[in-house]
Amino acid sequence: MAVIAALLLSAQPVGAAPKSIVASEITKVAPIAEHEGVTISSQGITIFSNSEKKVLVSSLDFTGTEKWKLVIEGSADQIAMVATSDKEGNTWLAGLTSAVEVVESQSATSTPVNVDGVVVEPVPGLRSDLNTLTLWKISTTGSLVGSFSDSATSPLLITAISQSSSGISMIGDRGTGTVLINSTLSGKFSTAKVIGTAKSSFASIIRNPDGSAQIYGVSSETLGGKKLVGVRDGILAKVDKTGALTSVIRSSATKATRTWQSATSTYFLVGDVKVSGKNESAFTKFNTSFTPTWTLRLPSQGSQLAAIGANGAHYALFNSTSTIPGVTGWKPSTATPIVIRFDSKGVITQALKSSQVKSATAMTYISGVGLVIVSQTGIYKG
Repeated sequence: MAVIAALLLSAQPVGAAPKSIVASEITKVAPIAEHEGVTISSQGITIFSNSEKKVLVSSLDFTGTEKWKLVIEGSADQIAMVATSDKEGNTWLAGLTSAVEVVESQSATSTPVNVDGVVVEPVPGLRSDLNTLTLWKISTTGSLVGSFSDSATSPLLITAISQSSSGISMIGDRGTGTVLINSTLSGKFSTAKVIGTAKSSFASIIRNPDGSAQIYGVSSETLGGKKLVGVRDGILAKVDKTGALTSVIRSSATKATRTWQSATSTYFLVGDVKVSGKNESAFTKFNTSFTPTWTLRLPSQGSQLAAIGANGAHYALFNSTSTIPGVTGWKPSTATPIVIRFDSKGVITQALKSSQVKSATAMTYISGVGLVIVSQTGIYKG
């Protein structure tokens, strides 16, 4: 672990382009309805929102044309929190539901005299809390083909979801620490596994075919025997199929506040670095052993997104606050979104001005389509 820590400290920054790259404008394809979550697959874009005790799901093609709509109801209340897609293009939603309402009925022991003719309506019983973890599977044609539930037993904010051929993995926050919950594709849930305390949180999970997973986030406590190094450390961790920690790697910059916000299955990570009054985004490509192969930091503010490109390339969306070495036509006066593409060696090969992209919710590269970004302001392609 000491060797890996040294590598994290000594990895040489890369990303400077061999020749100047001109920053070009990203293309807005279509507006999009306000939504709370999104997943992108080769079949198109699926968004969801929560309204009036219902979950509203819509599917769009890559031009923004609506393909189908679905309303999920049936419980006294339900709320969707995260979404992902499988290789066939089916959508998996995870959220919470409550028990079905029961109307309270009472039998009078005698018939009272109703002099004024007052009509008394039945009084619904108190609604159960949103305390049941639920998965919904939706087909590529918009049919609800599966609904699986398991008691959550306490409030749970689901923050990320990942699907593989062996099942579903979710991470959530109960206020006292992160929990990891697995489910088979037929809806058999595992017992929630607690990871750390409220001093740790994880924003991204990548599930492997064997049921193990990688999780990424932030921690200011000892995890897996690894002690705090900075003010707050970025965390890379591996868990086995039972949810037990098998490997933990911390960022190693003292006095820094670090976090990993987005990751890909190819171990490309993006996140925040705050130290000595400077705010930067870190872009790092790791190998399967969590050893960095290249890294770059650029001045920024706010959140980031990562995506896998073609031929070993990767994309990063972030809010840039300065010029970028090797990129011409880019000199923001305030924090402004931009997308940069790295080749397999970490060299910047494309820059897309993305000032229109406000509150981005998803970014994915689709073969034959290109880079697709969904935000609250629209659908974009690059």
